[in-house]
Amino acid sequence: MKNLKVALIGAGSVSFALGALNDLVLSEKLKKNAALSIVLMDISEENLTRTFQYASDLFDSFSHPASIDQTTDLKEALSGADFVIVAIEVDRYFYWSQDFHIPRRYGSKQIYGENGGPGSMFHTLRNLGPMLTIARTMEEVCPNAWLINYTNPEAKLVEAVSKLTSINIVGLCHGMDMGIDQLAQFLEMDPEDIGVEGGGLNHFGFFTRVWDKRTGEDLYPLFYEKEEKANRLAQFDHLALSRTMFRTYGYYPYPGTNHCGEYISYAGDFYAGLPLQFRYDPTRETPWANREAVPEFVYCASGGTLDKELHEPVLTQEKWMEEAYTFEKEKVQASGEYAIPIIEAMFLDEEIGLNAVNLPNKGAIKGLPDDMAVETQAIVNGSGIVLKPMAVELPTAVIGTIHIQGMIHRLLIEAFEENSKTKLLQAVLLDPQAPSYYQACAMIDEMCERQKELLPPLEWKQKPASV
Repeated sequence: MKNLKVALIGAGSVSFALGALNDLVLSEKLKKNAALSIVLMDISEENLTRTFQYASDLFDSFSHPASIDQTTDLKEALSGADFVIVAIEVDRYFYWSQDFHIPRRYGSKQIYGENGGPGSMFHTLRNLGPMLTIARTMEEVCPNAWLINYTNPEAKLVEAVSKLTSINIVGLCHGMDMGIDQLAQFLEMDPEDIGVEGGGLNHFGFFTRVWDKRTGEDLYPLFYEKEEKANRLAQFDHLALSRTMFRTYGYYPYPGTNHCGEYISYAGDFYAGLPLQFRYDPTRETPWANREAVPEFVYCASGGTLDKELHEPVLTQEKWMEEAYTFEKEKVQASGEYAIPIIEAMFLDEEIGLNAVNLPNKGAIKGLPDDMAVETQAIVNGSGIVLKPMAVELPTAVIGTIHIQGMIHRLLIEAFEENSKTKLLQAVLLDPQAPSYYQACAMIDEMCERQKELLPPLEWKQKPASV
């Protein structure tokens, strides 16, 4: 059997690290054909040790022969790796809550601030430095390895790493699968029977074709009828904006309101959960005085969020983490994410199709720059990952919206490289959810002060480029 080394960077991550470990132990293909070694790496020794214990219990329970190591040394973790899975965030909700609240204080209409809107720009600049450190270390010790990224903002980081380093990087997200599930609900069909073509920008994609895999029938006429008759308030926070965008642009978007809405100016009317985002009472709480005072994260108003019992205890992050890391073999199941299927296909040279990956466009979506990171379907085999060109073009208005984000990507890379608040200001003012000029400047100054431990050392640079 050939040796296969997989490094998990940000191994303290609950969502993706544990999912990747579960997928690795469940992969019969790798168990039979690879001498697998896994290295867990995180800057937090406490989180790393917790994940290592989970991984040891997991692989022992399945009698899996893989070797598992842990380290806080990035170079050691990456040395000789074949695949590098990355999911990194520092004090995730502490900074996300700032990304949400502070731009809105200064007049931005952003509704989420994770991947789009002014808040996402600070999110990008916080994570870009560590991502480049990982990629540049890979250039030194495992230059042929693939970097499989789950870190957001997905498109912005994938584009930056692909432009500033020689490393092969792919960004993964399950947003299109969420959209297929929504199509299936409207159509009252099994998702497995629905064929799609779709793509666009990460968290802002559209299904340009929808068909019945069994018969080849175009399902959009039926979808139009079903959507028109469906209860207009059903799953409001997930579906209301998507349904409006479908009627506006002619194609159904994915993955849902709080993500698609990050890139447009009119999303607030369709997001009932907006006032719940990191909600706190400023007369009683100071949410960033310390790491323990961060407001509760609320994804949306659906799913029982508003139906709490009066004395129902709040599920704290600590309790959630404790439950996630309590190993029970009967609960181990496949994550549905794409990292391990990609590793299987490339390592064993087996061709598979994937619903959505983030890679430089290279002509896959007409009307967008070749070097812009886009999201669409792809083919994976031993030679790598290639985007499938979309047969149906996206509407002009959608291309225009995505193109603006592509220019913002470029400006953020320039802001990072030049340590320039001025380039960041240009990016903010270009965004559909921008505040006024004066508010944008004040917002940038406050955010740079609050997040100075993680942001690059940005400064105002007034000199014209020609001087």
